[in-house]
Amino acid sequence: MSVASLLPRFLLLGFVLLATVLLMAGYGAAVGIGILAGLVLGWAVVAALMAMAPRSGSSVSFLTRSRRGGEPDQTAMAVIEGHARDSMRVAGVDAGVLRRVIPLGDAVEAGGVRVELVALEIRDDGAIATLVSHTRPPVGNTGHFVEATVSDDAGTAYVAAGQGTGGSGLGTGRYEIRLAPAPLAGAVTLILRVEAFLDPFPGPAVELRGPWEFRIAL
Repeated sequence: MSVASLLPRFLLLGFVLLATVLLMAGYGAAVGIGILAGLVLGWAVVAALMAMAPRSGSSVSFLTRSRRGGEPDQTAMAVIEGHARDSMRVAGVDAGVLRRVIPLGDAVEAGGVRVELVALEIRDDGAIATLVSHTRPPVGNTGHFVEATVSDDAGTAYVAAGQGTGGSGLGTGRYEIRLAPAPLAGAVTLILRVEAFLDPFPGPAVELRGPWEFRIAL
């Protein structure tokens, strides 16, 4: 399967991720719908170009981030695809009514990275954990995506997705992890496990793996 044949999939994943980020950042449904409309128009233009290419005897090629010999970076695509899927499932968590905020201030260090769990806000449809990461040379900056899992002592099945919200200085990053559903009334302890910080895009960030585990008394 050629890169050109995979282009619609790449475009769809990229624009869904962008729309998700804008929605989670508070830009609203109008912006998200506008992004998706732009996706449809862009896909139509690309499809027309690809259809014209064989008739004119020319070829249309597209470049994507690769690791060797021009081969598409399938690992990067898998990260983007998984993050987009999970983010869509928890994107509306902050729209629910705020029930309570648990202040924490816990810190765990692993792999040269200190991760601080600042607080957990619990809402009707889920919860949002606020984290801060700290690194020092020679460890690089933590990536934009957070790979995390959540569980509790009641056996609840959670979906979780995390991403950066900005950096407050060199070697410092701020993150939010959204999870759903909200912890059940019978749960006593919530276990938040940050598996890794990832960034599939070119840049100074590197993949850093922990885990960093936090146990939160509910």
